[in-house]
Amino acid sequence: MLANLNLNRNSPFSFIEYGFQAYYAYVFLMVWLHPELHPVSLINDLAILMAFEFIMVHSGVFMAVMPRKWSLFVFFPLYGLFAYSFNESVVNTNILYIYLLTVLNRMRFAFSNVAPEVRMYQMGKSAVKAIFYFFLILAVCIGNTIIPPFGLTQEFLEKSHYFQTVKSSGLFIEKPYVPICMGFIYYSVPVLYFVYRVIKNFGKRSETSFTQKPIITFQKTTISNKKF
Repeated sequence: MLANLNLNRNSPFSFIEYGFQAYYAYVFLMVWLHPELHPVSLINDLAILMAFEFIMVHSGVFMAVMPRKWSLFVFFPLYGLFAYSFNESVVNTNILYIYLLTVLNRMRFAFSNVAPEVRMYQMGKSAVKAIFYFFLILAVCIGNTIIPPFGLTQEFLEKSHYFQTVKSSGLFIEKPYVPICMGFIYYSVPVLYFVYRVIKNFGKRSETSFTQKPIITFQKTTISNKKF
């Protein structure tokens, strides 16, 4: 089964998934560098988004492993409750709707019959992403004092009345540049690896097409000298 698994083949869903992640990475970076160009509520929403990812990062694993009935009647409503609680924490729901599209893309295996090889690959990718999330959140929480705030300085947060708009508290809320830094790294690293893999595979195909030697066939003609 594993021998037939092609890790270099990209489905259209892969491009959709990494396209959303590239968009998230861009939004996180722009808010980190130039928060004055965005609504102050977006700072809080991005911080909550990274906290919510702690719950949703497991969705790909569960949806790939569990039977369809469990996915539809147990995990899907359960994640819906988490989404509702997340909706109560954010100020602007636009980022929530975009994020839910990503979650639905992760959960597509619960609504379709796919090959066991594809399901196993998705399970492995989701597990790696969950491990990456845990190590990353541990790193940014421990090293939060060395993370540069860039545009999200204390002066800007107070001047923009950020602390009057938030609905919760904690490290991610009091220092929003910490989860925003985490979000930028969390979404940009898989996209960069995906782009590298696509370019590498494209280069291999191009090299193969240029180095392939033409096959020349010779036809032997036999002339029979018969006297009539």
